[in-house]
Amino acid sequence: MTKFPSDNELKEIRETLSKGIASRPLSKNASKIDRVKFKLCERFVIYKNEHKITQRALAEKIGINESLVSKIIHYHYEEFTVDRLVGFLDKISPKFDLEVISVA
Repeated sequence: MTKFPSDNELKEIRETLSKGIASRPLSKNASKIDRVKFKLCERFVIYKNEHKITQRALAEKIGINESLVSKIIHYHYEEFTVDRLVGFLDKISPKFDLEVISVA
């Protein structure tokens, strides 16, 4: 007999997934630039999930093709520069802010 998760378990899973969980984890030895790109991609995933929009709708909102959005939301950021990702993010969330934290 198959046992399905309870409604509460499903709710917790949905909430976790809506927070921008990466489909591709960040390497332990990732560069600082890759870490920034990763966090920027995470913001796109969170925006998409919070607004309950499709990848296509997100692409239209940014003004780029859907294949580029797919790369972003699946954390394939190697072909993007930080300023390009920031420019895209600015189109959907003009009031976002970046903060640099120095770890001593």
